[in-house]
Amino acid sequence: MISAGYPECDRVLADLGAPFVQAFIDAVDGAREDFAAFKEWQPGWFPNFTARFTANFLHERIWDRLVRLVESMDGIHVHDVEPTRELHSGTSYSIRIKRHHPGDRISAYPTDASRAFWSNNVVALEGLEPLSLALGYYWDSERRIVGEAITSFRDGKDNPIWAIQLRRNASSPAGFSWTPVAPDLPEVDLSGVVRDAEEESES
Repeated sequence: MISAGYPECDRVLADLGAPFVQAFIDAVDGAREDFAAFKEWQPGWFPNFTARFTANFLHERIWDRLVRLVESMDGIHVHDVEPTRELHSGTSYSIRIKRHHPGDRISAYPTDASRAFWSNNVVALEGLEPLSLALGYYWDSERRIVGEAITSFRDGKDNPIWAIQLRRNASSPAGFSWTPVAPDLPEVDLSGVVRDAEEESES
C-alpha cells in the first residue's frame, strides 16, 4: 500500500497542473465533437459500429488530441509503443486513457502488467510513490454518448478510490471545475461482461 495513504484528488490536480488538466478536458471535448462529426458524415454506418470500434475510435481521438497539446509541456513524457500507451507526469504519475462505465468501472485485460499498473500499492519513500491514474470519459452505453471528462484513482482495476468529473469553467481561476463522483459500484449486472470482453484494453 502507498506509504503516505491515498492521494486526494485536489493534490493530484495540483500536481498535474492546470495546463495539463485543461488540455485533457479539451481533448475529451474535441473527441466528442469528432465522434458527432463521424456519425453525421455517415449516419448509416453508426448503428452497426461494434463496442470495440467505438471505444477504439474515441481512444484514438482523445490520445491524438491530448498528445499534441501536452507533449511540449515540461515534465510530460509520452510512451506510445504498442500495446502500451501511457503519459508520465513528472516522476510520480503514470496515466492511461480509459472509458468509464457506471460505478467508475473500466476495462482492461487481466494481465500481470495490467494488474501491477492499477494496483497502486508499491511501498516507497513518502512523496516518491509511483501513482497510476485513469483519465477518460463517462460512456452512456444505452444512448452511446460521450459524457464528461473524468479522472479516477484506483487501488486495483475494480476498486476505484475516487473519481471526479472535469469541465471547462472560465470563471474558475484554474480554468476548470470538478465534481466528485461516488465510487460505489452498482449492483452486479452480468450483461456488461460480454460487452467488456469486446473492448480493447486501452480504451
